[in-house]
Parts: sequence; structure tokens; C-alpha cells
Amino acid sequence: MSCENISWRSGQELLKQATLVEVRPGRKLRVLRQEPREPKMPTCLLVHGSAASLTQYLALAEALKTLGYGVVCYDWLGCGLSDKPDHWESYAFDELLYDLKAIWDAKWPGKYFVVGHSFGSHLVLRLGAMLADTMLAGDTIAGLILLGAAKQFPEGHPIFRLPVFVLQWLQPSLTKAFLQMALASNDPELIQQETDGCNANPMYMCKAYYRQVRNVSDDEIAKCRSLPSLLIRGGQDGIVSASDVEALAVAMPLAQMKTVANAGHVPMLEEPGKVAELIDEFIKSI
Repeated sequence: MSCENISWRSGQELLKQATLVEVRPGRKLRVLRQEPREPKMPTCLLVHGSAASLTQYLALAEALKTLGYGVVCYDWLGCGLSDKPDHWESYAFDELLYDLKAIWDAKWPGKYFVVGHSFGSHLVLRLGAMLADTMLAGDTIAGLILLGAAKQFPEGHPIFRLPVFVLQWLQPSLTKAFLQMALASNDPELIQQETDGCNANPMYMCKAYYRQVRNVSDDEIAKCRSLPSLLIRGGQDGIVSASDVEALAVAMPLAQMKTVANAGHVPMLEEPGKVAELIDEFIKSI
């Protein structure tokens, strides 16, 4: 089946099937689950980036569903329609990793490919390292798909040392500057959708997250070296450069690199059909 008619507007109906799930005590996340068309088809677990939402994956989820794949995606704590506690410790990167592990543990039987976007790719790599440490048969990732990923992202930006009320005042300007770098599209409706989504983030969450975030370590990446991997970058990405992706590819010798020419930092949103086709080709090649 073809994904050529999939656009960033696709997949909105899937939201009706998302539910609020307590994945760990006191941590309720919005989760969307779609089983594969046939039991033999793999499932893709989609992990969004920092201060984002599963809505950035809806069009890709629709495309993957069209191709017969299962899909699981969720909002991080503090993002989208997940709970948003005003507790600093809730947004520690380890806590977000344990949430992802809980989502993983609730999987149905079959092959799973894990997809990570931007800083979400580092959560995905850390999950891969964690599973490699357990060495449990049948609890392995079939492959990694990393979108807009880099080996290193900036940690602890000094602007997030400002008081929350100042960050709230700056939020519209920060959002505008980010989207100018992140999006290749000039579609005013898409820009407005992403603007609204960014500006809905509570700044106490953003401050707590960005002050505690940390990059995946070289040792953790090394534990994922044996995993088949696909690295996809938007050709007009103003946040992650080609050399950033190449640095990650060097550390992952089984990685394939692909570029989506007309997309920016969120290729799964701007070119969901193309990204789905690349993922389908990659999975079928393994």
C-alpha cells in the first residue's frame, strides 16, 4: 500500500484511541497503541523529543498503520496530555527512561523497532543499553530508527537557570526561534499547530527537564553497536547538522544514513510518507 497521500494533517482520528495510563506509580501518560494488521508484522515504538508530544508522530503512525505495522507512542510526563506534576525530580532523565522501560514492558508479542526523535533518540539508546545489560531472551530490540539524532546535544542551557516566571514571559520568543530552525515548511497552519504545542508546555517542566537532561554515554552507545540502525535527517534541519549525524553513525557501525531533502528537524511530521517508506525499506532489509 502507498503512503503518498499521507500529510502532516493525517492521523488525527488516532487520537480518539489514546488513553491515560499509569505506567508507574503516580505517573500517568497518554498512550496510543495500535496492533499490527497481522501477528507476523513488527510494531514500531515511537518516542518523541524533548518538550514535544505524540501528535508529532500521528501522520507517521497513520502511514505505518497503512503499511500494516503496529504502533505504540506516548506523551512524556509533562508533555501533551500526560500529567504535569510541578516536581523537579519527576523530570530527571532517568525517570523518563524508566517510563519508557515501563511502556516497553507492556508490549505485546512480536518484533519491536524503536524510533526516537531528537533527544528522544538518547532515551531510545539508553533503553537499548539497558536491555543489553539484562540479556533476557526475547526482550531485545529488533532495530533502532533515529530521527534528527546527534551523538551529543547541548546540556543544561543557561537560559533555564532563569526563574520560571521569566521563562514564561520569554516562551513565545523561544518557541518562534526554535521553530524557525526546526521547520522547513512555510505552511502557516503547520507552524501554528507547532507554535500552540510548544507554548502549551509548562515552563516549570521545561526548566526541570533541561537542567537535568544528559547525553547518552559512549558506553551506552557501544552496547547498541550490534543493533541494526537507521539514521534519518531532514536535509533542511537547522538544529542537527549532517556532521552531527555522521558522528553518531561512526559510533554505530551497522547504521544506515538517509536524508529527507525537503524536511527540517521533524521529518516524520513534514514528510511522513517518505519517512514511513524509508522505515519500511529498512525493516524489510533486515
